[in-house]
Amino acid sequence: MLRARVRAARFAWALVWETSKLALLVHFKPESDRARYRAWRQERACRKFCRILGIELVSVGGARPSGSTVVVANHLGLADPWILAAVLPVAFAAKAEMAGWPVMGWICRTVGIIFVERDRRLAAARFVEELREAGKSGVSVLVFPEGTTGDGRTIRTFKTAGFAAVAGLEDGSVLPVYHNAVRINGAPTTIDDREIMGWTPEQPMMESVFGWLRQKSITVEVRIGEPIACAGMDRKELAALAEQAVRELAGDLVEG
Repeated sequence: MLRARVRAARFAWALVWETSKLALLVHFKPESDRARYRAWRQERACRKFCRILGIELVSVGGARPSGSTVVVANHLGLADPWILAAVLPVAFAAKAEMAGWPVMGWICRTVGIIFVERDRRLAAARFVEELREAGKSGVSVLVFPEGTTGDGRTIRTFKTAGFAAVAGLEDGSVLPVYHNAVRINGAPTTIDDREIMGWTPEQPMMESVFGWLRQKSITVEVRIGEPIACAGMDRKELAALAEQAVRELAGDLVEG
C-alpha cells in the first residue's frame, strides 16, 4: 500500500507541474502551432506519468493518424487516457460541464480538451470544427465508443455517436486501437489477471486504482490498427467496422 500511496502523490504533483508548465509555455507559441505543441507536451508528460505509475508501454503497429482522424479504443479504466496519449498525438473529448470543475477544469482547458455539448446537433457541429482544426496540426481526437469502462475481459458494442462527426468526410478516418495488460511484475497475464486495469461500476473507484498502483510493474501493450476511410460511410457503418477492427486487434486477450 505504501508503494501505491507514494505513486499517487508523485503523480498528482507531476500532473499539476506539467499542466502549469504547459499553461505558461503555450502562450509563446503561434496560435496555429498550439494544438500540435499541446499534443507534443502531453505525449512527453504522459510517458512520464506512466513511468511514475509503474506502467511500461509496448506499442505494436506503425500507423500514425493524419488529417481529420478519430482514434477509437477500448476503455478499461482511469489510466487509459495517459497510456494512449503516451503513444499517439491526441486531444481528448469530454463532456462540456467538466470545463467548470475545480482544478480538473483548469487542467482540461490547458491541455486542449475538446468539450462536447449535450445537444447532439450542437455537439456534432462543434466536434467537426474542432476535429478539422486539430487535424490541420497533425493532432487526432481520442474517443472511447464503448461509453464506459470495463473489466478487460470483453469489448462492448460501440456506440455510434462518436462517429457522427467524421461520417462521410472525404479526408476523415478512424484509427482503431486496442490496449491491455500483457505482463504483471514480469509474468505473462491471464484473462483473470487483466482485470486489474479495468474498472466496473460495481467496484469502488479507488479500490480499482490502488489495485494496479500497488503492483511493482505492469506492461501494457498498445496495438494500433490500420485507418478506416470515412468517405461514403455513415456513423453506424463506421462504428461496426471500428468495433470489428478493435476486436481483431485484441485477439486472444479477450473472451469470445
